[in-house]
Amino acid sequence: MKFSIRDVIYIGMLSALCALATTLLIPLPTGAMVHLGSAALFTISALFGGLYGGLAGAIGSGLFDLVMGHSAYTLFSIVIKGISGLLVGYLVVGFRPNPRKARESNWLRLLAAMLIGSVWTALGYFVAWHYVLNSFAAAVSRLPATFLTSGVGILVAFFLVRALRNVIHK
Repeated sequence: MKFSIRDVIYIGMLSALCALATTLLIPLPTGAMVHLGSAALFTISALFGGLYGGLAGAIGSGLFDLVMGHSAYTLFSIVIKGISGLLVGYLVVGFRPNPRKARESNWLRLLAAMLIGSVWTALGYFVAWHYVLNSFAAAVSRLPATFLTSGVGILVAFFLVRALRNVIHK
């Protein structure tokens, strides 16, 4: 697979956007957090496809974990968010950016893709928490925050995709 200079620039900018959106967070008493990283990931994936969404999610989430002191989760985040972005983007637009398909995607397909990405993310982080914290109970206690983050991400992404898809793909 060849990457053009445009691909590299877009993926870099979108990765930074994912990392930045994840810093907009509300820590919860369970140790988990609600953030806008999922909203960015879902929006990017729905607009640009699985390749851009997957790489932006993997790089952006991994970068966030490294910079913010969550290094125990870095490799998990790279895999979990990378696959989530790939799934959502592929199901909505396809593997590569496709302006026509992005403009024509229906809301049911977008919702289904984001729900699949959310379930994958919850399962992935459940495994990560169980491994890193060595506690099944701690992993279970963080699941509600994961679903809340994904729910907020889905809601925000619906509005952003609607507002941006015709502007970006002119």
